[in-house]
Amino acid sequence: MTNPKTLGYLPDIDGLRALAVLAVVLFHLEVPGFAGGYVGVDMFFVISGFLISGLLQSRIEARQFSFSTFYANRVRRLLPAVVATVIGTSVASIFILQPQMLQAYASSAIASLASVANIIFWFESGYWDANSDLKPLLHMWSLGVEEQFYLFWPALLLWLTRAGRRSYLIGLSALFILSFAACIWYTTIDSAATFYLLPFRVWQFCLGALAVEVWRQQNLSLFTQQLIRSTGLALCVFAVVTMGDAAGFPGWIAIVPSVGAMLVLIACNREEPSPWLANKPAKWFGQISYSLYLVHWPPIALYRCWTLAELTPEAQVAIGGLVLVLAVMLHYGVERRFYQRGGRRVSGWQGVPLRTLVTGSICLGVLLVVQQKPHAFAIREAVLAPGVIAEYKENRFQLTRQSCLIDELFKSEKCSGDWKKPVLFIGNSHEPDGFNIFASALSEESKKSWVRFGTSNQCARFIATPRWATSSERDCQNRLDALDNSVEKIRWHTVVYSAHRPMAKSQKPFLSILRSIKNRNPPTRIIMIDGYLATNEHCATIINQTGASLGCGEPSRVIYMAGSGNDKAPLRANFEDVVDVFFSKTNLLCASDQPESCPTQTPDGHPMFVDKHHLTYEFSSWIGVQIAASQPPWLLELRTGEET
Repeated sequence: MTNPKTLGYLPDIDGLRALAVLAVVLFHLEVPGFAGGYVGVDMFFVISGFLISGLLQSRIEARQFSFSTFYANRVRRLLPAVVATVIGTSVASIFILQPQMLQAYASSAIASLASVANIIFWFESGYWDANSDLKPLLHMWSLGVEEQFYLFWPALLLWLTRAGRRSYLIGLSALFILSFAACIWYTTIDSAATFYLLPFRVWQFCLGALAVEVWRQQNLSLFTQQLIRSTGLALCVFAVVTMGDAAGFPGWIAIVPSVGAMLVLIACNREEPSPWLANKPAKWFGQISYSLYLVHWPPIALYRCWTLAELTPEAQVAIGGLVLVLAVMLHYGVERRFYQRGGRRVSGWQGVPLRTLVTGSICLGVLLVVQQKPHAFAIREAVLAPGVIAEYKENRFQLTRQSCLIDELFKSEKCSGDWKKPVLFIGNSHEPDGFNIFASALSEESKKSWVRFGTSNQCARFIATPRWATSSERDCQNRLDALDNSVEKIRWHTVVYSAHRPMAKSQKPFLSILRSIKNRNPPTRIIMIDGYLATNEHCATIINQTGASLGCGEPSRVIYMAGSGNDKAPLRANFEDVVDVFFSKTNLLCASDQPESCPTQTPDGHPMFVDKHHLTYEFSSWIGVQIAASQPPWLLELRTGEET
């Protein structure tokens, strides 16, 4: 076998970087033809695995590797541009963001400087998350993944290298298989975790590490190299153009751009580079790719934060030009000033690494103050302060937390089960809304016999079965079992089902539960409470932007209105066979089937919601008062016990 090739500058890698970063930038600018541009990040992970593994291998084999030098060089390479980006974005955010948005921004900026942005954004992801396009540093999640990768990878490679080449390859292959299998499996459970967290992304770095081993050991013919490179490039372009549906990503589909990048790297040829990847424009974009990636997202997100509007063609062009200017400034003014590939080797922590860490620490301190006191820094005034918004969110649960939960039944005085007319509240995250509405419509005495299921929010893999429903989450399954058992012991007088889009396909588990309760105890009365409105941005953000809650009812802001033409209810006929009373908030409150006819606040000024559709306690209570005033027969029967 010939001696392994030495890893040096490979022009094709700059071209691959250019493809990856331009795909991401044009995807975020919503340019047609780049619907799958987000996979550029996957290509970057494979490239990083290739370059870092090759560098580490050569240093370890030459007995020149030092952990201290490696980490000092990583700080020198990455952090100056990160700190500059955070500082610049923070200054702009003070002028553009509303106080509650500035508070959230400060948290993400702290996480970005601490290399844990991916973990923070994973915690924030999901049902209660603010729109991702309103987070100016959301793109820093990938830097968090890379920086965490750098923490453990050198030690792993050092250990595997000392175990011998065969063990090295087996170890890398085993890690690839484990991580990729975990990614495929867990994406069906929590796609946010597999998207943001390192353990589910390690397989992509492993592909890069395996690619550099093939590249170093094999001398492929020029034709074979061109064939492999063309195939890899085709896979990358195919993914960028066609993978517009991000549902179920990363999962197994992420293998397409990742293997594509791997093949391009295997076929890199210093003497015969690809004309597609090694031309001057491609190499230039590849060389500024890190700076371009860092600066491309903040202007897009801040534009949306300022306007709460989609990108217009004019905005796309203007922001694209601004991003290019900022990238050039960051690359030549910061990145190349402190680090040059192939230049004079500088090691140790003195100089740039130390100054960068000190500057970053000062920024962290300032950002902590901003996080605690956003009002003191935000230039824009707000109708709803962060504390007020947080209080509205917290108040939704002031009554439900005092009530009996289904798995506490028969275990305490408040959950004795010895009631004349027991009422069960069940639903998704709108279950508390139904509870709060009824609490206002009925007497304090009647609440003593109320029991909550506890919402389906944490019910992972919530699936309907022929006679009930199941969940892979233990707490949820315990509550499902407790409810199932309760039907045999308690004659539920009324079941109140309250949900957002209550007859959507995703509500099949609730349909199965309600049908089972009805079949086993036909006198049980099933009451369904429909949704209300839903907005494309948080209503609190719209209120602070427009100065009034009326903006939350503008048709351009409303993405859903219960009972209107955009209310998809494929299970309507199924629920109609089970439900006895269908209560519509829009029928009660709205003057027409248009959202602008619906009240967006209570008479004394409390907003209908501060997120996108979960009613505030005050608005729910007001609805309860309106129901009580209308005296529907089903409410009278609940109140007095008289059959109607």
